[in-house]
Amino acid sequence: TVSAVGDMIFDRKVKTLISTAGGAAPLAAVAKHLSAADVTIGNLESSLSSGGVKNAAKDVTFRGDPRGIQGLTAAGFDLLSMANNHVLDYGADALADTVAALDAKGISHAGAGADRDAAWKPAVVERDGATVAYLAFSHILPAGFIATSSKAGFAQGRNNMEAVTAAIRSAKEQYDYVIVSFHWGVEYQDDANADQVRDAHAAIDAGADMVLAHHPHVIQAVEYYKNRLIAYSLGDFVFDHYSRKTGEAFVLDAQLGPDGVTDTKITPVYLDSNGKPEFVTGSAAKVILDRLTTISAKRGTIVSTTGSTATA
Repeated sequence: TVSAVGDMIFDRKVKTLISTAGGAAPLAAVAKHLSAADVTIGNLESSLSSGGVKNAAKDVTFRGDPRGIQGLTAAGFDLLSMANNHVLDYGADALADTVAALDAKGISHAGAGADRDAAWKPAVVERDGATVAYLAFSHILPAGFIATSSKAGFAQGRNNMEAVTAAIRSAKEQYDYVIVSFHWGVEYQDDANADQVRDAHAAIDAGADMVLAHHPHVIQAVEYYKNRLIAYSLGDFVFDHYSRKTGEAFVLDAQLGPDGVTDTKITPVYLDSNGKPEFVTGSAAKVILDRLTTISAKRGTIVSTTGSTATA
């Protein structure tokens, strides 16, 4: 079983919540649900560090409270993407602090590191005798953020899909399942663009079993392609926000097996003013599920709501 969520920061109002209520507070309402899965996945969009030097060339920078690791651990995160446009907001030192913090708690990570080899290395977990490899790539490419043989950064996705698909094929030869994360798309757009669709399909053609993506700050379609599942944007998950729509998200639960992805369940959440996700029911759930139903239909996927959850 896989549980997947979108973007998480431990800065700004989330950092304020941690300072008043502790490191586990941002994920407290969803930790039990997430930790029940065999493999729990998300995107860590801020460093976990009190060091590093702020990137003066960027308008928006994040440096998350290191105590956020408590929430990630309590929620049972197994795999985290760090391939995103904030991974070097406070430079290589803050990235190294983050890697060390995750390693110390046994949370595997992919998509960024001290050099290209580290950024492109799949994170691997074993569950019930099956191996799951996780690769992560960023299509959003701030200047100086791409990892090289001698420089920290992330694994480049955009304009580099030949290398991406080669990495997926290589992982598929070695491991039972391959899950791929992309950080991509256009912020605040409901519909995945043509580049997202093309590259998601290419990833599955290369051997990916699931494509789990983020960055737009809103939810986008879920789609089945060759019995594999694509979530074009899981939205924000631990993230303060300034509009109704950016506070709407969901937890994606699915069964991963030899015949593909089955038993996909969508459980809606709403992020409070501090960016804390909480499960919602009734009309609040309906708004989120209705929108996901509409945008997923455009990708040929039927989302069926029963009560306050849905299946796809």
